[in-house]
Amino acid sequence: MEIQNKKITRAKVQLQQEKPFFAYLIMNMKFKEDKKVETIGVDRLGNCYYNPKFIEELSEDNLKGILAHEVLHLVLEHLQRSENLKHTLYNISADLCVNDLLLTNGFKLDSRGLIPNYHEYTFNNSDGKEITIENIDKKTANQVYEELLKALKDDKKAQDGEDNKRFDEHIENGDKPLTPQQQQQIKGKWKKAVSEASAYARDKGNLPDGLGLFIDGLLNEKVNWKSLLYKYLTKTIPHDYSYSRPSKRSFSTGVYLPIMRKESVEIVVSLDTSGSIQGQELRDFMSEINGIAKSFNNLTMKLIVCDSEIKDVYTIGNGDSNEIEKLRIRGGGGTSHKPVYDYINKNLPNTKLLVNFTDGYTDLDELDETINTLWVICKNGVSEKDIPFGEVIKLD
Repeated sequence: MEIQNKKITRAKVQLQQEKPFFAYLIMNMKFKEDKKVETIGVDRLGNCYYNPKFIEELSEDNLKGILAHEVLHLVLEHLQRSENLKHTLYNISADLCVNDLLLTNGFKLDSRGLIPNYHEYTFNNSDGKEITIENIDKKTANQVYEELLKALKDDKKAQDGEDNKRFDEHIENGDKPLTPQQQQQIKGKWKKAVSEASAYARDKGNLPDGLGLFIDGLLNEKVNWKSLLYKYLTKTIPHDYSYSRPSKRSFSTGVYLPIMRKESVEIVVSLDTSGSIQGQELRDFMSEINGIAKSFNNLTMKLIVCDSEIKDVYTIGNGDSNEIEKLRIRGGGGTSHKPVYDYINKNLPNTKLLVNFTDGYTDLDELDETINTLWVICKNGVSEKDIPFGEVIKLD
């Protein structure tokens, strides 16, 4: 057991230098030895089960490829997306997409897997007829699945994938399905991990190739303030590995494994409390602001309450949404955002992002984007085209 643990740890350490995006994601998996698993596999909860004999047989390069393979199944939600589909056929489709991405990024893959060649893979159906899937790099697993299902519609044996090569397992967590809340928590975890991994790899100048289609789809399934905020934070929050104190796993393995360090970043949120903001709109704004505080634990928020002048400035620390519920919100006058930008430039010069909750009926022609800005406009507010700069999202 100890030898296999060291081998996995060594692969993760090497990937920090070679493939930082994948290394960061792999750090979010939990590894568990399980001799009942024939090779290696993941479940929907982010556990990676491995047979020590299988790990022992792998070369270091192939092990790194397999670790990246497993974590991509989690990131791209392949286990969830296969529900109500032909599981084996979907898993084949997912493996093709994952392995094509890994080949694009220079990984060496175990020959027991489904290995595309120049973004193509050819199957044989039960009658020996060849079926070629082309342009895998431009398709999701679901698209490949539909293409295979259509091509094999009269071939149940081929649909079940009996003759196709796969080396890993997708493990179900018993017969009890995940609740919608659990599914959202898992999705949120990996969405956040991808955002952080992208920031870390970008800082290292080593972003992966060919992942844009999948990352954009993951971070922007619905265009809302949270997905846009994730995109901003991807660019602004520094992430790195720290050797200042070793991971607890280092003591058991004898390999000095670093921990992930996430530096806190400060954003500013402005709340428009002018007379044109009605009670329901204010409640909607406060609900969304509360959602920001709950979603980002390594983020400190300055909340500026302003109508035509600044009424109050509050500090909301490290995801403590309880503070928001106790705030006294004052306003009711005219509307101006100039005091907000002036206050930030004078008192908070290191601000990475300003989120303005407003109806947009403000002095837009007097403003310049001196700070990265996200405008969150209430349902009855101005049109997106009326906002001269920054990103804009309208609340439903």
